[in-house]
Amino acid sequence: MKSLKIPKTGKIGNLVKNIEKETDSSVVLEVMQNIEQFNLASNRAEKAEWIKGVIERLEQKVGKGKSIKIMEKCGRECCGTKHSEQTKRLMNESKSIEEFLNKINRGGVNFKLKDKNTIVGGYNKCYCSMVNQTSGPFSSKIYCYCGVGHIKLMFETSLGKPVEVELVQSVITG
Repeated sequence: MKSLKIPKTGKIGNLVKNIEKETDSSVVLEVMQNIEQFNLASNRAEKAEWIKGVIERLEQKVGKGKSIKIMEKCGRECCGTKHSEQTKRLMNESKSIEEFLNKINRGGVNFKLKDKNTIVGGYNKCYCSMVNQTSGPFSSKIYCYCGVGHIKLMFETSLGKPVEVELVQSVITG
């Protein structure tokens, strides 16, 4: 990749890797333009603004569907095996799904059993340190599919089967 100093590790590095897996390095260069702004940002609000631009460029370049796929992969990586194994342990220690959900409901996180095949949930704020200090709403929910990937991995590992997650609303889109 050009001579841009694009991170290869951390959350930005994971985003870069996932964009490259689904597209190619030329898309990475277009989407990650002005990476210096992120690297030089003095606070999280400035970093969030740069990420907002990345997500807008990503969606413009590769479309909504591929952008969602990329962000879900990022969320699975962010959740990781440590967190998903921890929730699996909580599930194994629980006598019911309701008890498990009560164990993972903390702070502004709220999951509840709607029926035997449906869990509904929500957050009272954005918990992603990369964007939760944004000065204004994101124009689309694309970034929040990272959270969808995170939740999918957490529940798939805990329940031992594939799950579907529907993103209905997003805190950072208003």
